[in-house]
Amino acid sequence: MISKRYRSILFSIIATFVMLGCQNSDTKVQAQSSEQSDNNVTVVLTEYSDFQCPACAYFYPIVEKLKENYGSKLEVNYKYFPLNSHQYAMLAARAAEAARNQGKFKEMRDLLFQNQQQWSSSGNPQPTFVNYARKLGLDINQFKNDLNAAETQKTVIEQKKAGEERGVNSTPTFYINGEQVISLPQTYEQFKALIDIYMKEAEEAAKNN
Repeated sequence: MISKRYRSILFSIIATFVMLGCQNSDTKVQAQSSEQSDNNVTVVLTEYSDFQCPACAYFYPIVEKLKENYGSKLEVNYKYFPLNSHQYAMLAARAAEAARNQGKFKEMRDLLFQNQQQWSSSGNPQPTFVNYARKLGLDINQFKNDLNAAETQKTVIEQKKAGEERGVNSTPTFYINGEQVISLPQTYEQFKALIDIYMKEAEEAAKNN
C-alpha cells in the first residue's frame, strides 16, 4: 500500500501549479472523513461546487473526462456549496435539484456550467433556468414548483452545512476517498495522475485482503 507520506510527495510533484478557487476566506482546513460506495467502485471523488464559480466551471470538463476515462471505477459525488458572494449560486443549485427530481440533474448541471457567463451576468436568471428546463423536456409546472419549494432549499442548505462541517470554505473543494485535496491540480493530466495514485493504492489493498 502506498503510504500517505509517499502519496503526499508524489502529489507535490504533479501539482506544481495551484489553481485558486472561489473562496469565503484564505484559510484551508484538511478534514478527516470517509466516503461510502459500493463494491464495484475503486475511488470516490466528492466535489463541493458552486455553479456561479468560474473555477468550478473550469474543473467541470476535467471531472467529466475523469469519469469517462475511469467509468465505474470512479464514483463522482457532486455536492452543492453556493457561496454567499455569488448572487445567483443558490438559485442555480435549486434549479439543478429541481431537475434532479425529474431525472435530469446531469443535463441541467451541464447547461448551468456551459452557460455560466450568460446567466450569471443577467439581472434575473430564473427565466433562463426555466428555459433550460423546457429545453430538457421537463414538466415546467413541476420544475417551477420544485425550484421554489422549501424542501429544495433545505437540500441545498444541508449539503453546504455538511461541507462546512468538513472544513470546506472555498469552491471547488475535492475529496478523494475522504481525503481533502489541498492543492488543486491545474490540468486533466495532473488530476488523472493523482487519481491513479489512489487507484493503485485501492487495488493493492484489495489484493492483500
